[in-house]
Amino acid sequence: MYYTHPCIPMSVPKPVFARQGANPTLETIEYIRKALQSADEPVSRNGLMRTLRRWGHSTTRQGLNAVLRFFGDLGMVAEGSKGLIWVPEMSDALWEATRKGRRLR
Repeated sequence: MYYTHPCIPMSVPKPVFARQGANPTLETIEYIRKALQSADEPVSRNGLMRTLRRWGHSTTRQGLNAVLRFFGDLGMVAEGSKGLIWVPEMSDALWEATRKGRRLR
C-alpha cells in the first residue's frame, strides 16, 4: 500500500493485461502493430508469428495473445473467421458492437 498523504492510503492498481509469463516488451507490441497494419488481408496468429520470425523478432504465444487482447480492448484489432485485422479508427456503432458482441476464444 502506498501513501499519497500521511493520512490517506492509496491502493496499488491491479494490472488488467499483464499475466505471469505474458508481459511483452514495447518493442514486441510495436512489431505486432506494424505486422497487423501492413497486412493486406486478415492474418492468423500463426501468420503473425511467422512475420515476426521473418523480421528477426520472436515472442511467445502467451505474449502475442496478451498484445492482441490489449489491442482488442482498445478497439484497434478485430477478429473474424478469417483472422485478425487492424482497425485504425472505429465508429461509435462498431465500437459498441465489438464491446457487447460475442468473443471467440
